[in-house]
Amino acid sequence: MEIKLKELNALPVRTWHRLGVNGNTVETSADDTLSYSVTRSALPDIVTETNAEELRCAEFRTAVGEEATEYIRRESNAGVRVRARRGYEVEKPVTARYSLRSGALLDDNIIFAEAGSSLTVVLIFDAFNGKPCFHGGSTRIIAENCATVNLIQIQTLNNASTHISDVSAIIGNGASVNVTQIELGGASATVGCHLKLEGNTASARADTFYFGNGDRRLDFNYIARHLGDGTTSSLTASGALFDRCDKTYRGTLDFIRGAAGSKGAEIENTLLFSPDARNRSAPLILCEEEDVEGSHAASIGKIDANKLYYMQSRGLSEVEAKRLLVTAQLETVLKNVPGEEERERLRDYLSGRIKANALR
Repeated sequence: MEIKLKELNALPVRTWHRLGVNGNTVETSADDTLSYSVTRSALPDIVTETNAEELRCAEFRTAVGEEATEYIRRESNAGVRVRARRGYEVEKPVTARYSLRSGALLDDNIIFAEAGSSLTVVLIFDAFNGKPCFHGGSTRIIAENCATVNLIQIQTLNNASTHISDVSAIIGNGASVNVTQIELGGASATVGCHLKLEGNTASARADTFYFGNGDRRLDFNYIARHLGDGTTSSLTASGALFDRCDKTYRGTLDFIRGAAGSKGAEIENTLLFSPDARNRSAPLILCEEEDVEGSHAASIGKIDANKLYYMQSRGLSEVEAKRLLVTAQLETVLKNVPGEEERERLRDYLSGRIKANALR
């Protein structure tokens, strides 16, 4: 199976093509036969299954791109489709863990939180053998008035696999959507998130952690579109790049006319452990409204040699010192992941990746 998708993660307003941040193309292949296992949590009584027909009037926008999301939804062979009942707080997270062995997994996910409800969904994607697999995911979220949706996506695919994930949310009056994405595996990861703050006082947060080594290609596109009065958004990304990893991060705050009193912030922190690693960042603020606040900050650079020396003088090896610095970044997003067992798995996974990278 050959897969080619163009115009992925397009920057909302294009810049010079030579900068390499306008968009992305994915070309890959996977076995024709899909083989995977999935473990799902049982749905609580106050959560029901839903379907795409209930979203037919919703105007979703995609960050990854229409071609990719249409392909994933048309060819989907998996997915979580849940609806939280009005006014109920769902205490236990709805979880689906996919373990790929071969082929292309395409999951079309729908999360619908009725007014005043609260729901957490955890999606985990693994591939443990060495076969090249493809994962494409599309997740659509509706958070009605005063509802809260927490989405956690964790990707630990093998080094031969390709990963694409698109999240699109519509957020109502006083509602909140919080997205946590942890990108640790795969040969290529293309991730997009479009947060549409449609209602007044709506809020959105996107927290991302990434790890890149070898020749991995990481491509991110996050958009917070403010339409309602007094809306707030926060886009944060942190991670580490080793070897010849190529990473692009786009973060856009888009204030539409009428979004008076809205605030948005984007922050990026990247640790560079190799002179051959390539980092490109494209922070963008679009504004049609005067009474708004938008800010962006980025900290991108090599580890301070004095800091490494100090840590080594206290008994840590160079590998241990680097592991400590990187895992400290991971901890900032692990607080959003429910379950200490899963948090410990991610710590061990990242530590193993760093150690293996040092021994190559």
